[in-house]
This record gives sequence, structure tokens and C-alpha cells, in this order.
Amino acid sequence: MSLLLLDKSAYVRGPVQAAEDDELCVCAVTRLELLYSARSKTDYGQLEADLAQFRDLRMDSETFAIALSAQRDLAAHAQHRVPIPDLLIAACAEQHGADVLHVDRHYETLAQVLAFGARRLETADGW
Repeated sequence: MSLLLLDKSAYVRGPVQAAEDDELCVCAVTRLELLYSARSKTDYGQLEADLAQFRDLRMDSETFAIALSAQRDLAAHAQHRVPIPDLLIAACAEQHGADVLHVDRHYETLAQVLAFGARRLETADGW
């Protein structure tokens, strides 16, 4: 079984179907990003319940150390200006040996300096 960490960009495209050998996961940053977009108390509660279905990948001081190291490596090539949430999600993926399911070009950059698989979600609209 492989861990597949969802990025907001993939989650908002609609129902995500995982392969039989993938376990869909979220982390605190993904959860916060998604809950931020709730439009009402009811939406927030429903989204929170939906997200409870996914395995939660822990984020801790190791996650932040991995992120800082990756940012430093990217800065050496003037590529460090990736969004902080993406940086932390990718660091969490490396920490747990997960891939990231996304529709976000920043993960391709992050995969150059972190050990995780950047899996682009195939979408009907060509993204």
C-alpha cells in the first residue's frame, strides 16, 4: 500500500479516485487550506466530516526541518519562491514516504529537491 497525500488543488477538482493500492491522506496544512474555503458553518462542518475519512499524516518539527532544507536547496538555484503550504505538504510527503496528488506546477519543482512522487491528477478539463 502506498500513501497518497492530497493537495487542495486535487481535492477541489471533485471526487478523487485512488488506485486499489493507494491510501488517500491529508495533513494539517491541506486540512487548514480546505477548511478555510468553507462558505458557512454548515459547509465547514460537512467538509470537516468529509476530511475525517482520510488518514492524517503527522506534521512535526522534522517536517519543518525538511521544508527548510528544501527551501535552502531551491534557493541555491533561485527557485525557492514556492508557496509555503506546498513546501510543507511536500516535506510531509517526504517524511512519510508518500506521493502528492496535485494539479499544481510547484510540486514538480519541489520534487527536484525532495524525495516524494509528484502525481499530477488527470482532469477532464486538461489541467
